Amino acid sequence: MRFTVITPCLNRENFIAEAIESVLAQQYDDIEHWIIDGGSTDKTLDIVRAYPHLRVVSEPDRGVYDAFNKGLDRATGDAVIFLNSDDLLTPGTLALGQQIFQNALGTQVISGGCEIFQRTDTGREIKMHCYDDPRQNQLNFRNVTLGFPNINARIFRRSVFDKLGRFNLAYPMASDRDLLLRAALANIPDAPVADILYRYRWHEGSLTMNAGNSSMSQAQRDGLNIIASLLADPTITRDQRRILGQWRRECVAIDVMIQVLNRNLGRAVAIFSERFRQESLLPFTLLRLGSLAVGRRVRTYYHLFRAEHGA
Repeated sequence: MRFTVITPCLNRENFIAEAIESVLAQQYDDIEHWIIDGGSTDKTLDIVRAYPHLRVVSEPDRGVYDAFNKGLDRATGDAVIFLNSDDLLTPGTLALGQQIFQNALGTQVISGGCEIFQRTDTGREIKMHCYDDPRQNQLNFRNVTLGFPNINARIFRRSVFDKLGRFNLAYPMASDRDLLLRAALANIPDAPVADILYRYRWHEGSLTMNAGNSSMSQAQRDGLNIIASLLADPTITRDQRRILGQWRRECVAIDVMIQVLNRNLGRAVAIFSERFRQESLLPFTLLRLGSLAVGRRVRTYYHLFRAEHGA
């Protein structure tokens, strides 16, 4: 079975080699690895060209999902996995994928676990979060909307994209969630597993790991646009509409918190006030998510303190 790994990148000289090495460490014979570069101006391309097995495209693009689409258009593997340039595949991921696809007939997607990690300045590694519950990783409407979409820890048969099409570039920060929602609504069969298939690296340049950056705010706006599109679909069920209502409150609440972190208090008040007229439960959602965010931040600082002080 042949796997296509698609890695989008732009100016990732500090990370790209480790991502490539995590694929080589699979010790799997039939891999096609595409690097879809957006026109790097640092040493990224020099590093990439040191690996003659890689297939490389370097040209301006419209972001990560445009790069994913370019990779899909070129993919020849039986299955596809999306590896970000600052992340890692865990050892044995592709071998496990081959085993499941061959033994679980009809499976179109393998939905695996992932972990988020950080490296300190001294090189120590900290595991910050872990998503390894198959019930929460399963490809279904509720998990994709209210959970962690986790597209990188999923392995897709290439034929899935023949049915679903490509990533929608109208959603610059949430096209992965849009595609997974289309898959869930199409009842694409998946095999959820507890195995950790993927490792997300948290760092200051992360597009989706830093709550205070503008890309996270864009992701919430994308979410609201996806929700509006789905609510206009007459085939969406009453239960799905209820879930979409909860997701909409969460998108608004998260955006309010992002604006507060960025000290855009006026913008935060405006977002809250506009939506509160329609969402009476919004204050409770904001309180719940705010408490969870504070808890995660405290836990992160605790792990960092222990790592830096050798505890």
